[in-house]
Amino acid sequence: MYIHKLTLSFAIFCLVACTNGANTDQSRGGVPTEQAVKATMAPPSTGPNIVPDSFTATAKQIKKLQERKEAVQFFEGLFLRDPYILLGPDGYYYYTGTRLGRIKGGTEDWGTEGIEIWKSPDLLNWQLLGVPFRFADLSWKDHLAERGEEMNRKPMMWAPEIHYINDLWILTHTTSVRRANLLLADNPAGPYREPFPNASFGHQHDPTLFQDDDGTVYLLSRFNRIQQLSSDLSSFAGEPFTVQPANRKMGHEGLTMMKIGKKYIIFGTAWSTDRMRNGTYNMYYATADNIRGPYSDRRFLGRFLGHGTPFIDKKGSWWVTAFKNGKYISHAEIKNKEVQDDKAYTPMQSGFMLVPIEPIVDQSGDVRFNVLDTRYKYPGPEEAQDFSKAF
Repeated sequence: MYIHKLTLSFAIFCLVACTNGANTDQSRGGVPTEQAVKATMAPPSTGPNIVPDSFTATAKQIKKLQERKEAVQFFEGLFLRDPYILLGPDGYYYYTGTRLGRIKGGTEDWGTEGIEIWKSPDLLNWQLLGVPFRFADLSWKDHLAERGEEMNRKPMMWAPEIHYINDLWILTHTTSVRRANLLLADNPAGPYREPFPNASFGHQHDPTLFQDDDGTVYLLSRFNRIQQLSSDLSSFAGEPFTVQPANRKMGHEGLTMMKIGKKYIIFGTAWSTDRMRNGTYNMYYATADNIRGPYSDRRFLGRFLGHGTPFIDKKGSWWVTAFKNGKYISHAEIKNKEVQDDKAYTPMQSGFMLVPIEPIVDQSGDVRFNVLDTRYKYPGPEEAQDFSKAF
């Protein structure tokens, strides 16, 4: 991950969808089974989920991005999840995420078999860089297949991220069979190598990275787990520790971290009702003066923004990505819904959204976030936690 050295360092979070009931493996913290994936992540019925080589912004998208008043939709027509954006040291933006449907050069046997990377000079026009890593490249692909057989589940590659740390390009991802990976390369297009032998990186749910001001690199995973990595990112250094808000659990997945000034900020994702796939998929956060805490109470960042990517563009403006997770219902319909604690729903249809946000630092150095598109700013009436004093 590229770290802005002048004012802050940050890690961007990524997480995968969760399901409930018989479709969910509760021992994994709510990670969906293949049956649930097929049921809730199917491509749009309007046409095949083919892979284009590029996306060109429309005049409407350009205007919205410049005005920063409303969310802007990109990659319309593609059904994807876990959008992750990095501003690289070369001045280009890099995008990756979980793709539902065939990736470039993929086979019909796989739903998500590799890490697809896109590149853009301006957040508006995107070119497919390629698929620099696939399951077939794994040195332990036989072990992955065995895990799939043991769990009666097809191995699927979920929640990929691209980072730039210590002059290295890094890919992370998890899988549907409780095995994750970290990969290193000298350029974003690869080739990527595996610093952790065999499957020794282990089970890391939604793995992401954070580099502190002193250069220390941490691996974050699940909803509360942090562990230091060696400087060359080839091994673990020290025992893992856990973090959480003072008043309650953050959520169920997608722990990530950033730093503004002297404040550490942890982010997480949860369903608004505290029940899997009921209500809306939201983003929450807490702040602290020390990486280990203690952290503040859990605060609300934005509705429908679960598993998004907070990042800063070249102009210094802040955005967070968002994606479809649940049944599509328009903003107007959601506003008028009498019952809002029912099964998962979202105002997004396909692709990913860029939602404008801004951090606000008070006199004490504490940090709050303001979502500029009010449709995503406030909790809904079904929200389990009371945020009335925050607004």
